Amino acid sequence: MSSLPELRSSIVEQTSLDQNNLPISAIVRAVCQAASSGPDLLYEVMLKLSLMVEATAPTYGLSIWTLTTGQRPRLKWAEGLEEDEIEKGQNVVAETLSIAGAFPTIAAGSSAFCFVLAAPTGRREGAALYGCCVRPLTEPQAKNLRALLDVAHLAHAHVATARNEVPNGPEALDSRVAKSSLPGMVFTSRAMADVARDVERVKDSDSTVLVTGESGTGKDLIARAIHRLSKRSEKEFVPFNCSAVPAELIESMLFGHRKGTFTGALSDHEGLIRAAENGTLFLDEIGDLPLTLQPKLLRFLQDGEIHTLGDRMPRKVNVRVIAATHKNIEELVRNKVFREDLYYRIAALTIKVPPLRERPEDVSTLISYFLTHYARRNDRAIAGITWEAIRILEEHTWPGNVRELAAEIERLVLYADENGYITPEHISGHILPQRFHDVTSDGRSPENLEALLDDYERRVITEALKRNDCNVARASEALGLGSRQTLYKKLKRLAIDIGDFLQEDTEPGLQLRTPTR
Repeated sequence: MSSLPELRSSIVEQTSLDQNNLPISAIVRAVCQAASSGPDLLYEVMLKLSLMVEATAPTYGLSIWTLTTGQRPRLKWAEGLEEDEIEKGQNVVAETLSIAGAFPTIAAGSSAFCFVLAAPTGRREGAALYGCCVRPLTEPQAKNLRALLDVAHLAHAHVATARNEVPNGPEALDSRVAKSSLPGMVFTSRAMADVARDVERVKDSDSTVLVTGESGTGKDLIARAIHRLSKRSEKEFVPFNCSAVPAELIESMLFGHRKGTFTGALSDHEGLIRAAENGTLFLDEIGDLPLTLQPKLLRFLQDGEIHTLGDRMPRKVNVRVIAATHKNIEELVRNKVFREDLYYRIAALTIKVPPLRERPEDVSTLISYFLTHYARRNDRAIAGITWEAIRILEEHTWPGNVRELAAEIERLVLYADENGYITPEHISGHILPQRFHDVTSDGRSPENLEALLDDYERRVITEALKRNDCNVARASEALGLGSRQTLYKKLKRLAIDIGDFLQEDTEPGLQLRTPTR
């Protein structure tokens, strides 16, 4: 095509001979098919492309975004990125996908990149991959990433030539992935899958949602996931912690005030409720809200209007409220420190986040995630963690829940030997079982045991992929892993070669195959 002269064919040919040996022809076939197909196939190929990106330039965070014409990008999946990095990624993806034919430049020294997999059209949503690198890209890494970006050029040229867009109705946009995952959260347990289904049911409701659970379970992440998956995702998400502000300032911060209303009111302040107009207000630790302010909050929730301090008349607002607490509000009502009518107003749609001790199957998944995340964020080379250390961490009750586990894994990453294994000796004393305080090492080699277990797991996964014709979704289900993302993480952790398990030509155009020689 004239608009894509030569498509940097020389770079593509050079890269196929590069030391990384990227299977360019296989990627071209996969992405071209995905670019003209529905979101499920596109998501599958993007996850596989993320493995190729990881092999080319190590990252500590990746995210997948979709975009419908006229709307802000929507987060489909994220790993390892902080909230500010997710917001930055959303802006980069929005800017990139809003310009017809735009493909971002990837240069040496860059610390982040954006891949456009499909541009949005009237009948098909666009999609992009955004990632943050462990360290700035070298020139060879940038060159290989540009080669992968050329594949996206080829895919768009293919679509423009074929004119073969598949209609993408509302039922297709709401893919299976969105229904079974929560942006920014990592889990494999049935308990959290139930939470994800509850989020899917309430995400577009204008009624108040109450998120309950112990401290450290991730209630704020659930609230952000509800907002990101909702029809209000293009507007602001405004958080407010009711326990972190002096009681006498809460009314002014939430409802706003006029200049001169009270001593120190030197200017107008619109308040956080108005700042969240058409978006979401997150009231964290609502159980600590002063009793004297609860009637005013109740009126806001019931009538959808607020009375700014100093104004003569109330004003209407359009804000959806998500509240969260680690306290037992029913007990607070019985103790007369929380209004019963306010409780019934906020508790109609309640999502309970289970503590980590009630979903032990998530512990090993979180260990794997946090090890990768903190090792890359702190630029630490860690060989792995021994099976015995994993078992000790799994046996702990984690009273601080996910927050405590994350803090312990970060400590282990920072204290472990360079290129060494994390062993029971590295684990904090209060977590170690009593037997480790009473008995010294028995001389076993955890590293050897770990290697044997990894080798066994590698064989089981490889056989499952072969039995299921290299279909990742079916293999994941057969292994009881709960989601494709979990299997992809295991493939990365166990260093299973992409070309090896996707060699079978069972799904032409979908699998990333190594070219035959």
